[in-house]
Amino acid sequence: MLWHLEHRHTGATCFSKDEEKKALWDKAMEIAPENGVKVHHFLVNASAHRFFFVVEAPDYESLEATFGECKTLGEIEMTPVISW
Repeated sequence: MLWHLEHRHTGATCFSKDEEKKALWDKAMEIAPENGVKVHHFLVNASAHRFFFVVEAPDYESLEATFGECKTLGEIEMTPVISW
């Protein structure tokens, strides 16, 4: 199943200078395969403080297991999608 994820935070809550918080994204990428999640695209629009992902995952629970800690950094919208 394909999913589109969008993470958003504000300039005031930006963590770009905080290595510990940035490491949460690295951890998510590392544990993704363990949760059955394949990350096809991880794209960033730094000036808009937005991250975009296209991932393949069996279910919502596997996404939560992968990206759950990242929710402390801002909002994450997880939307199931299909190829057109």
